[in-house]
Amino acid sequence: MKNCRTTVTFCIAVFACGFQTVAQSLDSLLQMAVENNTELKAVDLEYKSILEKRDQVSQLPNPQIGVGVPVLRPETRLGPQVMMVGASQMFPWFGTLKSREEVIVSMSKAKYEQLSLIKLELFYQIKSAYYQLHFFNQKKKIIGEYIKIYETLESISLAKVEAGQSTLANVLRIQAKLQGLEQQLLIIENQKIGFESKINELTKRPIGQKIQIDETLVLPVLEYDIASFRDKIQSNHPMILQINYQIEASKNMLEENSKMNSPMIGIGVDYSLVAKRTDANPMNNGRDILIPKLMINIPLYRKAYKAKINEENYIQQSLEVKKENLTDKMIGMLFRFKAEYENGQLEIDVYEKQTATMSMAYDVILAEYISSGKGFEELLMVQNQLQDLQLGIYEAQLRKNNAQANIERITNY
Repeated sequence: MKNCRTTVTFCIAVFACGFQTVAQSLDSLLQMAVENNTELKAVDLEYKSILEKRDQVSQLPNPQIGVGVPVLRPETRLGPQVMMVGASQMFPWFGTLKSREEVIVSMSKAKYEQLSLIKLELFYQIKSAYYQLHFFNQKKKIIGEYIKIYETLESISLAKVEAGQSTLANVLRIQAKLQGLEQQLLIIENQKIGFESKINELTKRPIGQKIQIDETLVLPVLEYDIASFRDKIQSNHPMILQINYQIEASKNMLEENSKMNSPMIGIGVDYSLVAKRTDANPMNNGRDILIPKLMINIPLYRKAYKAKINEENYIQQSLEVKKENLTDKMIGMLFRFKAEYENGQLEIDVYEKQTATMSMAYDVILAEYISSGKGFEELLMVQNQLQDLQLGIYEAQLRKNNAQANIERITNY
């Protein structure tokens, strides 16, 4: 039995050392995710690509230049026209180009807020996996302690068997319990792989790299003020800001639409090359023709313009309703997560009190078993209850930590 346990312990050690072990605090992993996460990089590039559209929409229309050579030359008093050249430039109504640029700026701001949203979700996923790994480490620690306790009970039971105060069946039951605990250690190592690979994926580290969790995980005390949270969400939450910038973009589109439906002014010049007359010699014979032009584009058809106004007004109303709905949803989620957080703390308090009581009962029953060999069933039962209570403390702590991570996902930006 001792050799079997030594082999299991060795296998666990080999398994744990199979990958490079790097001590990582939660803050360092969060920072690494910000620097290396590919989704954040992709959205950042999309944001930059939108900004590049400003120069595309803030330029004047291209000038128009035309050259014509008449097949049948028109005659003028001063000679035939040999070639005509024309050039013109249209100018949008005052402020049109600025309005177009402001639309792009608002769209880029909305895209930028998506970076903050991805970061909030990214932080939550890393925290959740990190807290789960911390729980596994605490669970391993408790199981390791109980393996030592059961090994001590095994020695005591063997002595009781030799003294005729116990049976071999009790020893076998302890050994079966030890085998189950050692198997749990192997299962925990396998369970950790999925959460470690998740963190490595989000931080762009090698998937198989091990993560050594800080044993002393201290989280800031949760300060919960629903009124201040509501104000913060309405004014600063990235999802709400994103909607605000979408509303701003819609208003800028209305302004652009209004400018686009104002007249466009253009200037130009036409030039005709005139050949000299050979049949006569009038004054200014062969003088070229130069005609400056002033043009105006009048938007007579207004149906599309009015439809665009209605469209953007509906969009703005929809976004306002969506913003209100999102705020209410997030406040409702905060109430639920706060309840989970408080329930976790209540469970911890209860389990700690029960653990203290059961520990005293265990000491009494153990003393009786050592002295008389009686109470073995009660000893195992109390031992199992103690193990469940201690694991329950860490499970409640895990639920509490996850609830806090969810609250931070809504409020910490």
